[in-house]
Amino acid sequence: MEDYTREGIVDNLGTRVLGRHVRWHEVLPSTNELAMRLAEIQVPEGTVVVAEEQTAGRGRFGRAWVSPRGGIWFSVILRPRLPVAQAPLVSLAAGVAVARAVRTSTRLPARLKWPNDVLVEGRKVAGILAEGGPRAEWIVLGIGINANVPLADLPQGYPATSLAERVGAPVDRGRLAQAVLRELDRAYDDLQGPGGSVGALRKWREMADTLGRTVRVDAAAHSFEGLAVDVDDAGALLVRLADGRVERVVAGEVTLGGVE
Repeated sequence: MEDYTREGIVDNLGTRVLGRHVRWHEVLPSTNELAMRLAEIQVPEGTVVVAEEQTAGRGRFGRAWVSPRGGIWFSVILRPRLPVAQAPLVSLAAGVAVARAVRTSTRLPARLKWPNDVLVEGRKVAGILAEGGPRAEWIVLGIGINANVPLADLPQGYPATSLAERVGAPVDRGRLAQAVLRELDRAYDDLQGPGGSVGALRKWREMADTLGRTVRVDAAAHSFEGLAVDVDDAGALLVRLADGRVERVVAGEVTLGGVE
């Protein structure tokens, strides 16, 4: 039986920064909203805000994020020692950490869609929303995982699934949450060490489901299609257009096409 409780998660966690302080809630509008307020008043780095259910969870671009009971919904407060230009790499490193945790906990072949959606067989099982203070003196990572969420509770008309659906049985949320925090703690530590950005990008590329595929990008200024060829040193997606020009995507909705 899973032990998805505050005590169960922190027991023998063994992390350096993450999870030393855990705030557990049955219901919150949004773990990110609370975590950002806490970040402003200087709560310790690594503080985790968990909710069994979110009533106003959100994803990228302000979209609603369905967060019923059965999932894993939490936010982590970080205070990275990185140049502002490299702050987006925290989000990419977090995607790698969540995907690795899903792989080790469930044996499912988790991969990454730029920038940090976690996919299993092309369907989204987890997402990460990074929000930061001015000049990235703090970053809040909101992590949502469709662990044991029934398919009927997930958005219709969107390629989402749950881990329980793919495994064929409920997953142990306590074990998975611990795995995520351990992987994220390690990834965050590595990112801030010597050569950390190079290593973080290499690991992201190894797990990427986006590179080498035709993508459609809907950005604020315009929309276009091309071949996703790489990410640059700041984590922006590089897309080669039909005329050979390369577009640098910092923010936008990316839809995956066929494998090239």
